Amino acid sequence: MNKIMNPHPFIIIITGLLILLWAYASFSKIFNMHQFQHALMTQVFPRWMGKILTYTLPLSELAIIGLLLIPETRLLGMYTSLFLMTIFTLYVGGAVFQIYDRYPCACGGLFSRMGWYKHLKVNIVLTIIALAGVVLMEL
Repeated sequence: MNKIMNPHPFIIIITGLLILLWAYASFSKIFNMHQFQHALMTQVFPRWMGKILTYTLPLSELAIIGLLLIPETRLLGMYTSLFLMTIFTLYVGGAVFQIYDRYPCACGGLFSRMGWYKHLKVNIVLTIIALAGVVLMEL
């Protein structure tokens, strides 16, 4: 039977976890847009980039949810999740290993309360989960 129509049970679990992750991430940004925008303006990257990310980041996260929900685009959603989680993990790793000129803020939500080291560990786990989804779907 077709892999798209009959996915591996772990793919279903991984898809669900990633959908929950991106839903939490996007909705927490959307419902606290002012706080999110302020947090982006204090990051280590240029302010113009923060202005762009204020809108593109939550929209991208919502788009990933859409990709993951549709069986025919799920693999693209897994790759996109892996890409975004890798970028986020590298960014958080930069804060942990103090490679920036100044310390960035954590941008709210659960992650702001857990500190940079725990945030890095969680991001690594989520990146591995996304990688496992890609590998399982490519088998």
